[in-house]
This record gives sequence, C-alpha cells and structure tokens, in this order.
Amino acid sequence: MTVTALLPLLFLPIMCFHYVPKELHEVLGILWLILVLTHIGQNLQWFAALRRGRWPLLRIIGTVIDLSLLILVIVIVGAGSGISNHLFKDIMPMDIQRSIMIHQLHVSLPYALLILMGLHWGLHFRGWREKWHLPWPASRAVKVLLALAVTAGGIYGSFLDRVGDRLLMKHIFATSATGEPVEIYVGLLCAILGMYILAGILLGKILYFRLDKL
Repeated sequence: MTVTALLPLLFLPIMCFHYVPKELHEVLGILWLILVLTHIGQNLQWFAALRRGRWPLLRIIGTVIDLSLLILVIVIVGAGSGISNHLFKDIMPMDIQRSIMIHQLHVSLPYALLILMGLHWGLHFRGWREKWHLPWPASRAVKVLLALAVTAGGIYGSFLDRVGDRLLMKHIFATSATGEPVEIYVGLLCAILGMYILAGILLGKILYFRLDKL
C-alpha cells in the first residue's frame, strides 16, 4: 500500500523537471523506477493469472492499460537514460544523447503515463479505498461538486500545459502552465491526474453495470 501511494507522489515532482535541478530529476527517476519494479514484484501473481479465468470487457481494458503502463515506463526510463546529462552521460553514445526523437519520447510520453496512471487508479479505486479505509463524502451533492471541480481543473490544466500537443509528439519546451509557480503547476498536474481517476471510476461502474445486465 505504501509503494502504491508513493508511485504517483514521486511521479509528480519528476514531472516538474522545469523546477528542479536536472541531476535531482534523474535521481528521482531512478528512485521511481525502483518503486515501479517493487510494485511489479509485489503483484507477480497478476502475470500468472493472465492465463486463467474469463475475459470480460472490464478485464480486457484493465489489462491493456496495465501493459501499456509497463511499456511506457520502459520507454520513458530508457529514453531518459539515453539523454542523461549526469548519471549516465559517460556511458551513453553521443548519437543517442543528441537524438531529437529520444528526447521527444522522454518529454512527451510522461503525459500519456499520467493519463494511464489515473485510469489505472480509477479502475482499482473501490478496492483501494476499502483496503485503506479512506473517507469518502457521504452526500451525493458533495461528490458531484467535487468531481466537477476536479474535472474543470483537469481540463483547464490540460489546455494550459498543452497535453494534447504533447501526446502528438510536438516539440514543446515551455507552456503557460510551466510559467506558473511550482505550487500551481503541481496543482494542475494533480487535477489532470484526478480527472482521469474519475474517468476510470466511471468506466469501471459502467462496465460493472453492463456485466450485471448480462
């Protein structure tokens, strides 16, 4: 549970590479990779279970998201290591260090990872909330208002940080969001993550409802 909670908490400062020293960014990236490997090691039974059981739509979508997360982590960490200015600078060939494509993969794909992490959390939200005994607003009106506020912040943050252009692999160094103080930028990232967590929760409910009807 601690590892699961630390994964997004450490990922957020890694996304703030405009605000932190580059060497610290690389160190945080390695620490986050260790957390990812630990998380995978704690859930090895998931890989073994892929050969068993039925495959309803919810399981198919969840598996695609999980495998996509794994692939993205490998590509992002690999690309980051290739363009490293500190930790791996002396062992990486110059052609890799100067590759525009590798650089673009490292700065663009983390936003896809942020989205998939949100969906992943959303699909598993109910189980994690019960396991962690997290408080949840009892009033439906409070839940709706909270969801609307997070969604509005996520949409605003996506436009301000040009997430769509980043996913299209456009070369973007700075945005209106990165020009804001770090506290606001982190808040925008949290809103984007929260928006996709809500999307994952909604998707899970829709698919569960469909299964109940079947």
